[in-house]
Order: sequence, then C-alpha cells, then structure tokens
Amino acid sequence: MEAQIATPAAAPGDKPLPFILRFFQIFESLGVLVMLLVLFGVMAAIKPVYLNTNNLNNIVITGSIIAVTGLGMTIAVAMGDLDLSVGSNQALTACIAADLLTRTSMPLTIGATLLIGLLVGVVNGVIISRLKVPAFVATLGMMSVLRGAALLYTDGQSILIMGYDDFAALNTSKVLGLPMPFIIALVTLLFFYVLLRHTPFGRHVCAIGGNENAARATGLRIGLTRVIVFGLVGMAAALSGIMLSAQLLFVDGTLGKGLELQAIAVTVLGGTSLAGGSGNLPGTLLGALLIAAINSALNILKVPPFYQYLALGLLLILALSLDTARRAIIKRVVTGGVR
Repeated sequence: MEAQIATPAAAPGDKPLPFILRFFQIFESLGVLVMLLVLFGVMAAIKPVYLNTNNLNNIVITGSIIAVTGLGMTIAVAMGDLDLSVGSNQALTACIAADLLTRTSMPLTIGATLLIGLLVGVVNGVIISRLKVPAFVATLGMMSVLRGAALLYTDGQSILIMGYDDFAALNTSKVLGLPMPFIIALVTLLFFYVLLRHTPFGRHVCAIGGNENAARATGLRIGLTRVIVFGLVGMAAALSGIMLSAQLLFVDGTLGKGLELQAIAVTVLGGTSLAGGSGNLPGTLLGALLIAAINSALNILKVPPFYQYLALGLLLILALSLDTARRAIIKRVVTGGVR
C-alpha cells in the first residue's frame, strides 16, 4: 500500500536517507516481530512454562480473535476513520450466536450472526456518510447502543453453550497442526489484503484516507465506499464474536469491553498510520499476537489484571509517538529540511 506521504526512495546518485528515517522504516517492518521475539526470550529465561505448548496455543488463539477485529479496524483506519463500536458489536453478536445455536443449525447461526454484524456496520456507515456525523462520534454512540442491546438481549444474564461440539470445534480443532482460530485469522487477512491491495475498491479506500477532498474531486463514491467499509468492519467484529463464544462457551453482555482500544493498538503497532491512506494488514496480525503474548506474560507473572490496561495504553502511546515522529521526519525530508 502506498503511504499518504510517500517515503522518498533512494535512487542511484541520490543522497542516502537519514539514519532516523531508515530506523523508522525498519521498525515499521520488523519492530513488532522483534518485540515479540524479545518478549519470548525474556519470558523463557524467567518463566520457562511460558513457552510450553498449551500457553503458546492459547496466545495464538487469543491473538487470532483480536486480529480478526483488528483487520477490520485496519481497513477503517486506512480510510482515515475509526470504529469504536467493535467491542459492543462483538458482545451483542456473541450473545446472539449463543442464543441462535439453541434454535437453529450452526451454519444458519453463523450466517445470521455475520449478517447482523454487517447490518450494524452498515448503519454506522449510513450515519457517518448520510448524516455527516464524524465517525468517532457516531461509533461512540453506537458503542453504547449495542452494549445496552446486548444487556437487554440477555436480560443481564449469562448464556452457557453446552453440548455443541461442532461449534466448540471452531476453537479447539486444528488444520495442518494450526489452531482453527489462527486459520480463520489467516483467511480474514488474505481476504482484506486482496481487497485492499489488488482491487479498485481498495485503492479507493486508501485514496479517501490519503486525501478525501482530492478523492471527491476525482468522482469517487465516498459515501458508498464508507458504508461498505464500515459494513466489513462490523462483519469482522461479528466473526470475532463467534470465535470468542466458541472459545469461552459462556457469553454475556459485558464481553468485548476494551476491544476497540486493542483493535486500534494492534493496527497502529502493526504499522498502519492513524492519518490514513495505507494499511499494513500482516502487521496487524503480528500486533495482535504481541498483545496476546504480553497479556499472557502478565498473567503468568501474576501481575494484577489492571496492569494489562496500563501496558496496552503505554504500547499505544509508544506506537502513536513513533508514527507521529516518522511522519514529521518524512515531511521534513520531502521539503528538504533533513539532509
């Protein structure tokens, strides 16, 4: 994907890029992977149990569920928007999936749940594009609406999912030795990657994120594109809701709290700028695995759960700071301010 402000390429005869810019380029490509390997190394030294098969399997499964939501968020961010309703969407669709499972077949349950997530996203898109409500405000309001709907749907009670082995297999089964949630995350990644990088629609999304006024001037259908993007984000949140319900086999209206922050964090950590215009989808998957690995490390170290919010917030601040610095340096290079 092309960046909104293109990184100047070093041509033969040109001066080499400033060291600090090369650092940011390397960090954007390999930073999350390096942090993940360092974390594994540190934990292997102080808590070898961290690297046992069961824990690594749990990290991959948890990271995959976060990644599916994050991949949808990455598309929205590439367009220059955010969706703060994904956590509540996940909770509502997880509860609906658990309830529908007792009333109909598993394929119909999954199909209906994905459709509900899609409709929620479409409503978000219509509110933003037709009513001209900023995405931050529209999805913030929808976050509260969906959370209330999830609590009303369950009447504040929990729903147990028992006796549905096929549904539980969405979490426990493996394909070629890989956990099924990771396979689902890879398929989702492939879908969004092809959509964003190899279709006119994806180029329109990045063009809108790069410069909406210019995109409008060229005749792009910005409103329709925005509705489709938010629909896809809603569907991704619903898919993660299905995966989460298959993992927990126990759902209620409080699920997914803080997921919107995690989705934004993994998107930014993965190398996607909040300024829009591009999207690093493989980086988002790695960012989700990093978040899951950090949470697992804190649990094994018996660190109180609220420190997980502290760690997540610090990571998000670090990633945003690096992105802001990178963009400032690129701008100075483009204008000749850095030599």
